[in-house]
Amino acid sequence: MSEPKIGRVLAASLHQAIDDLLPMRVEFYQSWLTATRIRQGALGHGRIAAVISFLRQEGDEYDAVVDRAGRYAADWTVGALPVVARTLLRRLPRPIRVRVVLRLAARMIRKLHDDCRLRALVRRDIAVVTLEGSLFCDVREPVGAPLCGFYAAVLERCLEFFGMSARVQLSRCRATGDGTCELIIHIGSRETRPSAAGEQPVAKPLVAPFECSGVLAIGCAERCRPVGWIPCVPPVAAIP
Repeated sequence: MSEPKIGRVLAASLHQAIDDLLPMRVEFYQSWLTATRIRQGALGHGRIAAVISFLRQEGDEYDAVVDRAGRYAADWTVGALPVVARTLLRRLPRPIRVRVVLRLAARMIRKLHDDCRLRALVRRDIAVVTLEGSLFCDVREPVGAPLCGFYAAVLERCLEFFGMSARVQLSRCRATGDGTCELIIHIGSRETRPSAAGEQPVAKPLVAPFECSGVLAIGCAERCRPVGWIPCVPPVAAIP
C-alpha cells in the first residue's frame, strides 16, 4: 500500500512558520524538511509526522507555529487563483459565498495531504466542519487539548480572504480521545474589506511549493482552468 501523498504547500508552510517563530530550531527541523525534497514533492507521511511530533514537544510554540503555517498555506493557495475567479467569488451573495469558500478550503486540504477529508454543514452564520484523517491529530496517547489548529487557521483565513470575519472553535479532536475532529466556525455578520484579508500572500516562502513560470501557483493546469470551476453549491446541504 502506497504512503499517503503530502502536498508541497503543507511542507513549505511548516518550513516557513518554523523559520519565523523558531529560528534557532530551523537546522534541527531541516533534517526532515529539506528544500530539495519540498521542491520535488518527495516528502512522505513519515517525515511530516515526525516534524509535527517534535513540534508538539515545543510547548506553547506548537499552537503558534501551526496557526501561522495554516495561514501561509491558505494565503499562498488562494493568492494563486486567477484574479477574475477571486473577484467573482467576492461578489457572490454571502450565503452562497460561505459554502463556496468552504468547498474551496476542502479541496485545498485534500491537496495538502490526500488522506484528509472535510465536510461542512452550514446553518445561518454557523458552520460545523467535520474533519477526517487529520495528520496533526495522530497521537499514541490522548492529549489534553485539541491539535487541529492548522485546519482552523486555514478555514479562518480562507473566509477572511473573501470578506468574511470568522472565529473557529475546536469542539472535538481525535487527539483528545474523540472519534473525529469537529470545528465550529462562527461567521461574523459584517462584511470586511478584501484588503483587510490581504490580496497577496503574507510572506514569500523560503522554499516555493510550486513554480509556474516563476510565479507561485497551485500548478499550471489548476491556474489555467477556466473561471467556470467555481462550484455550484446547494443552498442547504452537507458539502462533500
